[in-house]
Amino acid sequence: MKIAIVAPSPVPFTIGGAELLFSGMQDAINSYTSHQCELIKLTTKENTFWDLIESYYKFYQLDLSHFDMVISTKYPSWMIRHHNHIVYMLHPLRGLYDTYKLCTGNLEMPEEFKNGLVKEILDITDARIKKKKDVDDLFQKLFQLQAEQERYAKEIFIFPGPFIRKIIHFFDHWALSYENTRKYHAISENVRTREDYFPPSARVNVLYPPSKIEDFECRDFKYLFTASRLDSPKRIDMLIEAMKFVPHNVRLKIAGEGPEKDRLMELAHGDERIEFLGFVTENELVDLYADALAILFVPRDEDYGYITIEGMMSAKPVITTSDSGGPLEFISDSYTGFIVAPDPEQIAEKINYLVENIGEAKKMGLLAHKEVKKISWSNFAAKLIGKRDVKLRRKKKILVLATYSCYPTRGGGQQRIYNIYSRLAKKFDVTICSLVESDKEYESFILKNGLKQICIPQGIEHARCQWEIEGKTGLNLYDVLMIDLVERSTDYIGEVKRLADEADIIMLPHPYLYVVKDFIDLSGKKIIYDSQNVEYLLKKDYVGAELAQKVFDVEKETAEKADLIFATSDEDKEQMVQVYGIDANKVLVAPNGVDTSRIQLISLEEKERLKKELGLSGYHTILFIASWHPPNLEAFKFILDEIVDKFNDCIFLVVGSIKHYYVNECSKSPKNVLAFGVVDEDEKYELYKLADLAINPMFSGSGTNLKMLDYMSAGIPTVSTPTGARGLEIENGKHALICSEQQMYEKMTELINTESLRNSLRLHARDHVESRYSWDIIAESIILKLKEIVYT
Repeated sequence: MKIAIVAPSPVPFTIGGAELLFSGMQDAINSYTSHQCELIKLTTKENTFWDLIESYYKFYQLDLSHFDMVISTKYPSWMIRHHNHIVYMLHPLRGLYDTYKLCTGNLEMPEEFKNGLVKEILDITDARIKKKKDVDDLFQKLFQLQAEQERYAKEIFIFPGPFIRKIIHFFDHWALSYENTRKYHAISENVRTREDYFPPSARVNVLYPPSKIEDFECRDFKYLFTASRLDSPKRIDMLIEAMKFVPHNVRLKIAGEGPEKDRLMELAHGDERIEFLGFVTENELVDLYADALAILFVPRDEDYGYITIEGMMSAKPVITTSDSGGPLEFISDSYTGFIVAPDPEQIAEKINYLVENIGEAKKMGLLAHKEVKKISWSNFAAKLIGKRDVKLRRKKKILVLATYSCYPTRGGGQQRIYNIYSRLAKKFDVTICSLVESDKEYESFILKNGLKQICIPQGIEHARCQWEIEGKTGLNLYDVLMIDLVERSTDYIGEVKRLADEADIIMLPHPYLYVVKDFIDLSGKKIIYDSQNVEYLLKKDYVGAELAQKVFDVEKETAEKADLIFATSDEDKEQMVQVYGIDANKVLVAPNGVDTSRIQLISLEEKERLKKELGLSGYHTILFIASWHPPNLEAFKFILDEIVDKFNDCIFLVVGSIKHYYVNECSKSPKNVLAFGVVDEDEKYELYKLADLAINPMFSGSGTNLKMLDYMSAGIPTVSTPTGARGLEIENGKHALICSEQQMYEKMTELINTESLRNSLRLHARDHVESRYSWDIIAESIILKLKEIVYT
């Protein structure tokens, strides 16, 4: 079928919840059904009596006979005439319906005004049965009245007023009659049950739309948040008043614009905890939800309230009020949030409870996410168009077994897991089950695109055995010892068994947890080894012969039993095939990547401004990022022994857990080295802005260096050894300078002294990562291959 969605386009135009819903409806029909859908919008005004009449007439005149189905959405779009008309009601003009009495108490027009054309119009509106002929007559008389309105009292044309209310009720009742509408849907139960919205005894289906945003996350629980148009029905002033009864130093962040902004800011004056953010982008909104402790949403009789759904999709509890309407259909009091009387003190009481009981906030948030998870565009399209027409397919479930948490992302391995699996979560139901150190707490996160991560601490016996062995060897053996000790982490084994029962795919970013196969049933499941390195080659010179053999054995078995292997480079693929003798056809290259939307090209002007602010102006700044990892330790020792003293007029910025090695090795710290230690992603991106060049003098290791891609994405000219650039299609002299250990000083000097070379490298490098190493591109290739093996 050819389907038209018909909607008003307000003047002045603004993008709000309704506008996002309309485009989401169109996308859902086109994506999940075999039909073609067009969104048709007409500009509408409603500021005056005659503006509104003109808007209704526009839709009445619209010819959509070339479509097989027409779906109207909001007044006055249902005035269209079509044999297959479906109404999906957001609401009529509420100021002439349920909120009319808040504006004026006059339901009837005074008798002295009922004369001439006004009486003729009222006689039509009083007709019990509305016919098309009556509609035509009514428009004709209205336009005649408009031409002669100087002859009539101004009070007749009050807006809102009893005369326009009668007219609009007539139009709506005709348009929504059984004769003109085949099927009725409402956006919420609250809308469905409002008086006079639908014909008596109409069968109205409630159909909840999801948010147009798909990549909600749950990260931290720091502050209170609300997002809303700043006008009186949203009652932001009630939240500001509630903050007066909150003694805690917790911020309230308010996103949105509107006519009440100045009054609300004045009301909040003096409370530095309350922050008005103004308009925020979609990405900013996702971030604000992700780190919120709770979502506050207390409107008066809301139709639906996207903020409720978005907050719950972000795994946050929502506080609302007993008269808020739509939100009450989703929030269960004391279970997924709180429902209180519309009273600032009662709102504050629940805020204080969540501030003082963050564990309860986390628990409620996870329950909230579970409640709204079924609200999806595929389900929406199924109910709107008919289930038999919809391509519904259960998302295949992926269980990822990891030896560390992927969030927050600090190391290269974490970045790969987070960036790939969060993108896979758009097409698959993905859960990462991570075994973490014993001193960490159990956590359950909802991350980007609905990616789930469960972190379970080691069993104490597991941890004690590990510490004993590490104490004897002086080595960090956390991951390698999983091979023998994971069975002692009984909580982790139990959770993996539960999750594996429902999984279609088991994915392993490392081979160490493949040993859990002894505790789960792998029949009918696909095994994917998403190799980050050839682990045996990485570990063999570090862990000793006995443990190296165990790494070899477990990686060999993982590679042999895997249905598919992803390697990060052609070199790793070749090594995997040679070392383990496996079929090269089941090893595919899925390189490491970079989030080019987050790590953006840094302008030279911004770099210089920031350096000046921090007292670094006049110095060349050289960046090196590394974790405590044998190849990185080797590289950093080279920097300290061979490089730092030769560039004593430069500042070296050292970032990552490598700092601990630096502190231990350097009894007297070089004055030109600033060691920052482990930083979060946002802090790291700020440090990128200070760097004039980066170095990566690696001499051993496997896989690829993600930091190289970060440097290139940020436009930081880089000098690297061939090993540091391995697995990446980097052209020497175009994307970076690739040189031997002996040439490192010479190439760094050349780069510092040649501005044109620095500019050329930064621009070519940025173009290269955008076209070849974007995580979006890499994840898409993985998704296509996974679909191939699980759906065929």
